[in-house]
Amino acid sequence: MKISKKYKKAGALLGTLTAIIALLCILLPGMLKPVVATIDFPNEHLFVDATYLLKTQETNESVNVTCELYITNIWEKDSGKIKAIAYVIETNDNLAIYKNTIEINEIKAEKTSELLIPLILYNNSYKVEILIFENEKLVLKGIITISAYPIYIWNEITHTIKQEWFLKNSVMDFVQIH
Repeated sequence: MKISKKYKKAGALLGTLTAIIALLCILLPGMLKPVVATIDFPNEHLFVDATYLLKTQETNESVNVTCELYITNIWEKDSGKIKAIAYVIETNDNLAIYKNTIEINEIKAEKTSELLIPLILYNNSYKVEILIFENEKLVLKGIITISAYPIYIWNEITHTIKQEWFLKNSVMDFVQIH
C-alpha cells in the first residue's frame, strides 16, 4: 500500500506538533514562576528636613528632652510603616545608656510628618544615633551631638542658688542608606 505525499506531510506535521506540545508540557511549568506584587519604594524618597530638641522636664540629676524630627516623603505614594530607634551614647566611653523605639504609620504622599523621640540626659556629652526604618528596612541613619550640663545661677536678692540645665546641640547629620 502506497501512502500519498499529502498524508506523509500531515503525519510529519502532526508528529512535530506532538513533540513541541510534549516539550512545552515538560519545560513550561519550570519556567513559569508565580509573581508576587510588592511595592518597590524608590531610593531616597524619605528625608529628615529638620530636627529640634525640646527640653520638657528637668530635675537635679537629669533633663528630659524630646527630639523632634520632621520627615518628608517626596514620593507620589504613601510610605511604608515607619519606625525609629534612638540610642543615647556617652561620648567618653561610647556606650549606649538609653534606647527608645517609636513607631508611626506611613507618611502620606508628598507630606511631612513629625516624629517625637523622648530622651533622658544626664550631666555629660552625648551622641544620639537615630535609625529610621521603613517596612523593617533601614533607610536613614542620623547622629545628633548634645552636651547637657547643669548651670547654677546665684540670686542676689534671696541668696539662693538656682540650677538650670543647659543643652548645646552641635552636630546634626542624616544620610540615606541604600
